Amino acid sequence: MKSIIKHDASTPPRLRVLRRNGLARRYLFSALLIALVPLIVLAFMYDTQYVKALEKVTESRTNARLAGAENLLRTFLQERIYELEALADIPEVFEWLTTAGPNEQPSAEVMTQLRQALDSPHLYGVVVKPSRFEVPLWYLTQTLLDQVALDQLPLTPFANGEIIGPALPTENRPGWFILRLSPTGLNPTPEAWIGLVVRLASLTDQVKDLSLTGLQNPLVVTPQDVPITAVGNIPGDSSSSAKDIDSNDFIEGWHIRLQWLGDPLLGPLESARFGLIFLASGAALAVILLSRHLSRRLEKQVTPLIEGADRVAGGDFDTPLHTEGTAEIGYLAFALERMRLRLRRLVKSMVDVERRAILGQFSAGVAHEIRNPLATIKTTIQALSRKESDPKRQKLMESVDHEIDRVNDVVQLLLDYARPREAKANKVNIIDVVETVKILADAVAHRHGIELVQVEHEPVYAWADSAQVRQIVMNLVMNAIQAMEGIGGRVTIRTKQQGLAVYVSVSDNGPGVSADHLSHLTEPFFTTKTNGTGLGLAICRQLAQANQGNLRFQSVSGEGLKVTLKLPLYLNNENQETV
Repeated sequence: MKSIIKHDASTPPRLRVLRRNGLARRYLFSALLIALVPLIVLAFMYDTQYVKALEKVTESRTNARLAGAENLLRTFLQERIYELEALADIPEVFEWLTTAGPNEQPSAEVMTQLRQALDSPHLYGVVVKPSRFEVPLWYLTQTLLDQVALDQLPLTPFANGEIIGPALPTENRPGWFILRLSPTGLNPTPEAWIGLVVRLASLTDQVKDLSLTGLQNPLVVTPQDVPITAVGNIPGDSSSSAKDIDSNDFIEGWHIRLQWLGDPLLGPLESARFGLIFLASGAALAVILLSRHLSRRLEKQVTPLIEGADRVAGGDFDTPLHTEGTAEIGYLAFALERMRLRLRRLVKSMVDVERRAILGQFSAGVAHEIRNPLATIKTTIQALSRKESDPKRQKLMESVDHEIDRVNDVVQLLLDYARPREAKANKVNIIDVVETVKILADAVAHRHGIELVQVEHEPVYAWADSAQVRQIVMNLVMNAIQAMEGIGGRVTIRTKQQGLAVYVSVSDNGPGVSADHLSHLTEPFFTTKTNGTGLGLAICRQLAQANQGNLRFQSVSGEGLKVTLKLPLYLNNENQETV
């Protein structure tokens, strides 16, 4: 595969090795490995993973169906309780149960009621025990009692009654259980009671809808831990397996079991496995062709990035990098382009810092050499002015004195720029600062026909040097006023708090600043005014940065200029006060 980077005699050996093991080549072999291994593993794991997925999908449905079947079983038993209560509440039956003498046969009316109870298809018979009888009377086919000892059957409480049994089915008789109720109370041992002999098959029939042919067989497990099928028989294979699903007890000692019969999906899964093996072979060939295509495409996208990085390494920060690409290559190209722009800004910033340092040293020296002669000249002019009697000459000397003051102001600006005072941060009421500046600048604004407006705002507090903040705001306001001398207009001061910062903006509706000049406003000695020094905004930016803030300029030529000062918010905590 062709290398992306050209070789030359100066290429280090280590780099030559890296180029031979290029990204495109490694991508090809990695793609083959990544594509083939999962397909082979998938063919082996498909059966078990599919079954697990199937179980997870059907688990919630199985639980819902089990809950529905449990409700059906409890409802069936509750209906039999209602029938039994109705029978026990008949006056003739109740009287016979509680007052009949030993071996006294029931009256015709009682027998009629008992025969009517037997009309239910779910019942085999009725069993009664009057309070004075030693043993109960059975009204059912006697073959149902073969090999059954009533006192050996399990006893389970349910609702207001009890379940005796079940008597498990045999080859000679079906299974059944007794649902009994006592009019005199079941606790501790009922003296008189009446019971219904219920078909066990009628109860187990309630779970038949849980059957899945060839997959699951529903069983009702009795207190004797014997499973019963939906038709009321004991299954030929009653052994349990780990895949069987047991429900909660729908009554004490009784629960539902879904018996696992096998997996009907093994045949299709076997075919699917052989299909996967064939698919893996075809996928290997497809991956080779696709990887070859992607490797060539990757080479075309990476080559411009390498060439662009070489240009940046050579010091060319102005030529944009090729930022087109797909996915990660596109992100990489964008990151390299962003790095180029940041490097360009960093180099420009370093040059600017060095230039400002040299300029500051020069300004401090010039200011020192000028200030001393100016002081001597000013003292001399003031002395001569006091002795001068000619009004014209005296006025001329006053003009010279005024110009000396103006030169001294320029010298002071040079000193302020060269040796800025360290900021002493404290809690500053920005509204008070703005109001003070407005009071001081109102007269100058009025003289030039300019309206100075302060937008009302609740008090906000910044963490900064109060004097330096006032100097910045005053300078911004005076610049706005000077920009509209002779044309009039409005200067607006706004204050707001947003997040953890305080913003003071000074805007005017004057001529504005062109886009070319906007980025140079804070450069030393740059000015658009005929009599300006070009140091005011440079000092403002210096002071703003000393207070952990910054200046932002927005302007459209002919529509005015807006300057926004950003300062940190006063947070009223000890950590800030120690900064």
